[in-house]
Amino acid sequence: MPAHALNGSHSPAPLLPPSSSTGPKTLPGRGAPRGWAGLVVGLVGLLALGGGVAAFVLTRPPAARADILLHTVKKESLNVTVTEKGQVESADNKDVVCKVRAGSKGYASTINWVIEDGARVEPGQLVMILDDSALQDSARAQRIALDQAYAAKVKAEKDYEITIKENKRQIDEAANALSVAEIELRKFVGLAFDPDQTALSAATGVAAALVEGGDYKRQVDDLTGKVRLAESDVQQNQERAAWAERMVRQKYMSSAQSQAEQSRLQSSIENFRSLSRQKDLLLQYDRAKLQTDLRSKMDNAGGLLDQKVLEADAKSVQAEIERKTKRSIHGQEEEKLKEIEDQIKECRIYASQGGLVVYFKNESSRFNNSQQGLIEQGAQVKEGQKLLRIPNLDKMQVNTKVHEAMVSRIKGDIRVSTGLVTQMRAGMLALPDPFHRLVSQHEDYVGEVRDRYRDHEYRTARKGQRATIRVDAFPDQTFAGRVRMVAGVASQTDSWVSDVKVYQTLVQIDDAVSGLKPDMTAEVVIHIEGLKDVLTVPLQAVVGGAELGAKRKLFVRTPTGYDEREVALGLLNDRVVEVREGLAEGDEVVINPRVLLGDNRTRTGIGAGNGNGADGGKGEGGGKGEGGGKGGGEKKAFDPSRKKGGGSGGGGPGGGGQPQ
Repeated sequence: MPAHALNGSHSPAPLLPPSSSTGPKTLPGRGAPRGWAGLVVGLVGLLALGGGVAAFVLTRPPAARADILLHTVKKESLNVTVTEKGQVESADNKDVVCKVRAGSKGYASTINWVIEDGARVEPGQLVMILDDSALQDSARAQRIALDQAYAAKVKAEKDYEITIKENKRQIDEAANALSVAEIELRKFVGLAFDPDQTALSAATGVAAALVEGGDYKRQVDDLTGKVRLAESDVQQNQERAAWAERMVRQKYMSSAQSQAEQSRLQSSIENFRSLSRQKDLLLQYDRAKLQTDLRSKMDNAGGLLDQKVLEADAKSVQAEIERKTKRSIHGQEEEKLKEIEDQIKECRIYASQGGLVVYFKNESSRFNNSQQGLIEQGAQVKEGQKLLRIPNLDKMQVNTKVHEAMVSRIKGDIRVSTGLVTQMRAGMLALPDPFHRLVSQHEDYVGEVRDRYRDHEYRTARKGQRATIRVDAFPDQTFAGRVRMVAGVASQTDSWVSDVKVYQTLVQIDDAVSGLKPDMTAEVVIHIEGLKDVLTVPLQAVVGGAELGAKRKLFVRTPTGYDEREVALGLLNDRVVEVREGLAEGDEVVINPRVLLGDNRTRTGIGAGNGNGADGGKGEGGGKGEGGGKGGGEKKAFDPSRKKGGGSGGGGPGGGGQPQ
């Protein structure tokens, strides 16, 4: 067989030199070995040629596929931001609250008149009038009750004065009776000092120098004198009777005269005996009896005095309680009238500051058709209900909501208390007037002080993150701002819309902007963090869900094809994501991995959808591709812990949805 037929080539056989013949030449006796050697050499060459062809086929780069899009990994700056929509509002709002108390009817009052929504007002301008007819009726009835309470209070005060005077009179009478009884006892006993008995008192050690000289001693002395006088009369009458008997015997007197003298003698003897018995009774019994009687009268007078004092105390306390009760009732009725009059004043509401009037609408009813809390003429309002809001247009902010995946990276202002209100309250305690000290500690007064000095009550220890604001009404302008506050709990008003948690965030506009009005739509870009010279890949290139943990996967072009490679991701923005491990600069990654995974396996780790650019398929992250190669998902931050994406599918030719 010719040599060209072994390798399948159809090229012509090589030409032989002119001097050679067409047949092979061999030496005598050695032609066969030389033929086998040529055959072996030909076979080896053929095998080498086949191996080279196979190596070329296996090692050559794969041909580029038209349905695969590649991206070359490179280092670039990565600016991490959060972009959210929100509404413009004032950072310094004065809310008009209904302060009329609700009665038994269940509501406080009705709106008789209200200023137009959006009207500009000056401080002190009338903005709303509430119905006060029921309060006027209550005020008239309360004035009558107040007059009655005043009359009862005056009567109680006069009764108290009368009771005090009557108690004093009775106590004085009882004290006077006690004094008289004591005097009567002292008068009866009449102990007095006798200087002649001093030596006997010193010798016996008793009060022998004290002798009785009172009424009892007088009675004893009187009876003693009478007894002695009666005894003298007896003796005199005895002598006269004896003289009369002698005269009768001598016939100078008649017997009748002698009998008369005898009768006079017997009479004097009886008088003497009677006076003697009286003296004995006085000495033995009457002294103790009279002294006991006088002492009992004195004790009774003392007990009566104590009784009158106790009765006076009881009557005084009763009269005082009655007076305090009537005073308290009068004060309560007076306070009720004052409260009703204050409520009547609250029915006319004035602007506390100048600005733009905005009808207040509760956040929960902002997106429904509920009539509850509607501000209009004739509408019923409740106690404590917010009616109007007067914003300060020189201090504006944007009220937005940040997704839970990025809320931990948003930092607002850190404000610390200056202690101004506490110092002012402590200073008020040093006032000399006790009334002003008491008023200064009342919560209402403290609230007024805090509201007046609220700009000085706190100071900003650290400012929040920088932000850029663009208002839809001013599309060609951007405004600088900063994050003022981030809510600590998720917003409850959006829970019925979806299960995605968002947190209210307030972004303050630094400068005063003319023309900004509340409820204007604005877009806020919060600048969180910036990195330089980091490896990045497009978000569409990431494959894998939360089941992979902190890792994700990419398809990388290699000399042997497209390999699936595990990578560790870092920060991201709405376009690219940082790759911390698994890739090197210059690697080519597939940005439409769907064509490699297949429709039934396509998952992007950050909310990718299944829709491609041609048919707008449905995205797994919850969004729907609209077709035409354009993704419609909202741009959210990357969170490796999320299990489901929330963006729309259909981003790019066969690409995933926007990040969630």
